[in-house]
Amino acid sequence: MGFMKFFHNNMEFDIPQSVYEPREDSLLLLESVKEIKGKKVLEVGCGSGIISIILAKQNDVTAVDINEEAVEATKKNAEMNNVHLKCFQSDLFSDISDTFDIILFNPPYLPAEEEDLTYSGGADGRQVIEKFIPQCRNYLKNDGEIYLLISSLTGKEEVMKLFRKNNFSAEIIKKEKISWEELIVICAHPDKI
Repeated sequence: MGFMKFFHNNMEFDIPQSVYEPREDSLLLLESVKEIKGKKVLEVGCGSGIISIILAKQNDVTAVDINEEAVEATKKNAEMNNVHLKCFQSDLFSDISDTFDIILFNPPYLPAEEEDLTYSGGADGRQVIEKFIPQCRNYLKNDGEIYLLISSLTGKEEVMKLFRKNNFSAEIIKKEKISWEELIVICAHPDKI
């Protein structure tokens, strides 16, 4: 199985072919959260672990992914970069029992015909997001935050509506235009009940 190397801020990451490689979306989400310190953080869909590993230098991080090879890559990359974090396989929150200050997710968000949800978000791009948002409340502390990356192709209004429907206040905190789409980072907080 082939690997590619990825370098970021004097850190080195091995990315297996079967694992989503860090791209503009990963780096935009990282840019949005890199100042977080002293928090209990969960990254859903950690991929190669770049965001979790950088955050684990100053936070208590748990990283999960549905892809077993992503979990192995994250563990290996954490070790290579002398970082400690918890990392295990989980389909969204299926194996999570804790609550967190911060939950991050760079989900499959591109609309696609085929049913391979590894990188596709289903026909409208929101199939995985529609499962993720309603479950978040159970794993987020009352004053917690969710950081979700989507694309303009995912349907920004529909995702914002989904947050509102699930009693979250959400705002767009970062955007980046790339060739055929705009990447968008949404930060959401639970409404006070």
